[in-house]
Amino acid sequence: MGCGNIGKYIYNALSQRHEVAVADKAGGCPSTIARDALEVPLGGYDLVINALPGNIAYKASRRALEAGVDVVDVSFFPEDPFELDEVTKKSGARYIPDAGIAPGLSNVLAGRLVAELGKVDELGIYVGGIPERPVGPLGYSITWSPLDLIEEYTRPARVRRSGELASVDPLSGVELVPSPLGMLEAFYTDGLCTLLKTLDVPNMYEKTLRWPGHIEKIKLLRDLGFMSEEGDPPPRLVTANLLSRLKFDVPDVVYMKVVGSGGQKKVQYEVTVRPRAGWTAMQVATGSVAIGMLYVIKDLDPGVTPPEYIGMSNRLFPRLLAAVRQHGVEIVQEIVERRAL
Repeated sequence: MGCGNIGKYIYNALSQRHEVAVADKAGGCPSTIARDALEVPLGGYDLVINALPGNIAYKASRRALEAGVDVVDVSFFPEDPFELDEVTKKSGARYIPDAGIAPGLSNVLAGRLVAELGKVDELGIYVGGIPERPVGPLGYSITWSPLDLIEEYTRPARVRRSGELASVDPLSGVELVPSPLGMLEAFYTDGLCTLLKTLDVPNMYEKTLRWPGHIEKIKLLRDLGFMSEEGDPPPRLVTANLLSRLKFDVPDVVYMKVVGSGGQKKVQYEVTVRPRAGWTAMQVATGSVAIGMLYVIKDLDPGVTPPEYIGMSNRLFPRLLAAVRQHGVEIVQEIVERRAL
């Protein structure tokens, strides 16, 4: 469902080995059923991959699950996916929400980190899909849904501090972060999602990475009302249309690190994804995780299974890891342990 930037990659990869149909009223992919995803018949399909924009994605996943069809969901929506657990178990379907890069692979690695450390005191996720060098007025090039990008900048970010849930400005907590690409700027975003319910970690947060200077410009646009939903037409739609034009002929890079510490031990996972075979790094990063979930979903029990549970499984984690590596996703683990000499 959905044939945008990510849907195209998923279709291309899967159609080489499977029979795939695409539901997208705008078309854009071969084998497209040019109908609304909330209306297309679901009979006869083994599985749905939901790559729709967040404003309709939740309803589309719910409809498929009610029909008893397994769903891998890469969309970004504000609803709680655990609300679908009862209907999913009732229909006998399996549902993996947040099956992209972040949330998604970030959750998988967070779950793995907790499984390895046992007790984790602090968990931080840093992730960004950026051009390999600053470009354009925002130092940024669009590689995914501009509406979902705006949602990232405006939705209050949920974090956990000293065991308590807190909501913070999504463009706050700015810090400079060293990376293989150079020094990057990090700010809070609402990406912990299911981790807030599934992991017993007293301090958790996610931050998005951009080239320095980006956040100041985005805050100006947001504070001036250019990302508001109020008005006719809503300024958010106009801004999304303008942002969609910010595509530059500069390769993008997806970089992520998941860092956790417990006691005297610190574990860090670093993920780097670069363009491959004409596809952007963001398409590869997000699409490869969704595709990798196909290799684990049929072994799950009916209900909602967040990606972190797959990371905790000694049986399923290696299977997913092998799948994403086939798409050129590089994952490196670093372990630091302090010992008295």
